[in-house]
Amino acid sequence: MDIWKWVNEAEAEARRTGNARLAELIDRLPTIVTEEAHAQADALFPEALALARQAKSPWLEVFFRHWNLQSRIFHRSEPGEWLSESISLLEFAHREETRECPQSVCVTQDVAGCYGRADGPGWASERKAVVLETLARIDATWPCFTCLSTEYFLGLMDEERPEEALAWLEKQDSALVAAGQAHKRKYLLGERADVLLALDRLSEALAAAEEMEETTTSEHTRTEARILRARVLARMGHTSEALEALPALSVVRPTPGHYVYWADALVQLVKAGAIPNDVNLERTLLEFAERLASTGSIRRAFRIEVQRAEAALERGQPRSALHACARLEALLPRLRKPLGADEALRRLRTRAETFTSAHPPALPESAAALLEKAEEGPEDVLLLLDAARTRWPGERATLVRAQAKALERLGRGEEAEVALRGLLHADAHPTPEVVHELGMNLLERRRFTELHALADSVLAASGDTPLRVEAYRLRARTALESGEKAAAKAPMRAMLELDPELRGTTLMLAALERDTGEREQALARLDAAVARWPEPGPHDWDRMIVATLLGRWDVVRASAARLGFKLSADSGPVEEEWEACRLRYTEPDGTTTEVWARRTGPVTARVVSIGMPGAAQHVGDAVLFDASPLNEGPAEGQEEEHSWLYPVVEVLRPGRYSVFALDGVGPGDEAIERMYETLGACGARLSVRTSDTYRLMTPEGEEVPGFYALLAVPPELELGEVEAGLRRCAEGLPHPLLWPTLLEKLGREQDAQAQRAVAEQWEISL
Repeated sequence: MDIWKWVNEAEAEARRTGNARLAELIDRLPTIVTEEAHAQADALFPEALALARQAKSPWLEVFFRHWNLQSRIFHRSEPGEWLSESISLLEFAHREETRECPQSVCVTQDVAGCYGRADGPGWASERKAVVLETLARIDATWPCFTCLSTEYFLGLMDEERPEEALAWLEKQDSALVAAGQAHKRKYLLGERADVLLALDRLSEALAAAEEMEETTTSEHTRTEARILRARVLARMGHTSEALEALPALSVVRPTPGHYVYWADALVQLVKAGAIPNDVNLERTLLEFAERLASTGSIRRAFRIEVQRAEAALERGQPRSALHACARLEALLPRLRKPLGADEALRRLRTRAETFTSAHPPALPESAAALLEKAEEGPEDVLLLLDAARTRWPGERATLVRAQAKALERLGRGEEAEVALRGLLHADAHPTPEVVHELGMNLLERRRFTELHALADSVLAASGDTPLRVEAYRLRARTALESGEKAAAKAPMRAMLELDPELRGTTLMLAALERDTGEREQALARLDAAVARWPEPGPHDWDRMIVATLLGRWDVVRASAARLGFKLSADSGPVEEEWEACRLRYTEPDGTTTEVWARRTGPVTARVVSIGMPGAAQHVGDAVLFDASPLNEGPAEGQEEEHSWLYPVVEVLRPGRYSVFALDGVGPGDEAIERMYETLGACGARLSVRTSDTYRLMTPEGEEVPGFYALLAVPPELELGEVEAGLRRCAEGLPHPLLWPTLLEKLGREQDAQAQRAVAEQWEISL
């Protein structure tokens, strides 16, 4: 059964019946999930499900709910919240109206995967049974054959039966070959590498992981392959190669499905001495375990907590090991079956307690020195606290702040909050430092309700200026972090009434006023800032941004002169031709796009690069940007290649270009030059994107160079005139040059279909 054939047919049917948005979501959702764009998946799924139900298509409902579970379970490892949905979908997929849906078989994988991530070993036998039952209904030609085979394999691995797991893979490989599906064996390469690693057949495991990485087009699978390579290489002692292969923490952090394997690679590298066993390891393992426990991946959280306790004992930190033991004790009842977990916990606790009694801590010379130590040695601070309280009973505040700072460095923010609140409530006259530290703790953890309450309580209880400034600062930060720009303005104005010398607050408030429509107020504030702080600086840059929005070119020129710019004219709009730069747009869906532009002034530029069809398009935009660059300056000797990257503040005049793809066989340099001249004369812009590796085969089997270009047409041009120019350029060429999307835009469907037929004959993807 070709599931994707059905999906493609469903997409085509949606387009045929005028439901273009449904067709788009059928196409996009699986890709977004496999690319791990989790926020986009969450944003699109409710709409997709609603459209499927509106179209009265139970099959598409199965499809969309399955892909949502793929994201939630297999990528983000959230079985706790989504177990009921997986069971509900299993029931829905076996109703009379959905039983024949090709995707209904895949729902078994969702359920098995959900139980597997909750407690793999605890549910191993049941998972294997349901997978075998489903495999009996299909054959090796089904795409889900490899997915279900993987779930059975994982059951065997969770039962610690690697020899049988390898034999199972061999059997499923043979079934694929016999069914003419040998090319799908690549989908089991990760499992092969994993079991070979478990059997200590390291060179074979490495070869499988490398093949997995080479043959995949999925970024998710590529990340899995790199983690696998790092795990194998670390065990082989090739630590530099392992470090190079291992994806960065920032790559794996959004996807908890990677955590257990990434943590294994990390621990192996620590054991090999390639990376330090330190507070960063402690914090990362705790973060992983907490996230997995919160989503119901209990066995995986347990395994990482065990690794954390063992690493803490290795570096002589029994307090961290005992903290891990306490968390292990809380996880233990949530496992379906202990399977030795209780005994592992007992051994770890005994080792930690023994270590503590055998190694009494040594105090520094003062309580203040302990506070300084919280930055570099937070675990040492926690070890010393009991003795420190006895030595310096009058230094309670200093010791509590040291404790809180140490806990925060270790990723234990909730415990730090408890310590700081205790200090705050015990002191009739709290210091701004304590209020600030508690506020930052809450802000880091996005505890906005508690932040509001803290600020309100300080303002109600104190007339002290520094304390009130701090309270208003917390109100403003809370509003900004929660996306409420307008709400941040009032507390900032209150701060400046109390202390007009707060330069950073002045500039931030002006930026907020600018972004929320109070542009005249923002300019007046920045004019006052220039008067208060007469030396040129950031207030001049911000002033030019607001003045540009207001068309106050006299003000733009005044600040530009203060900053040393030499402009070509003395009055009117600033329209220069300066160096190339890059700009970063934030799109409406939260994604970012980077483009090339030509700078036209200190804070303005014109976009020159053409985006791909279907992507965000900005060519021709006249934009206002913030001149604080987003990238570092050039390295020594790289000045000529370097370009600054700036964030876009606002589009002053949108380009509104239409962009079309040209594809086909390379027409030769002379013909390409003629295209540049002809299309440029029309007012259109051509950007050739052909690479040396783009090759096509003629219907007779001859290899010829391919050609790919983008054509950008400004809104004032007649598309028919541009298309006529293209036809003139293509006349007499020995091989086809195609532009069906431009023909479709002109309403010439028959001509467009004719070009698409040629594209299919030449195997050109359009």
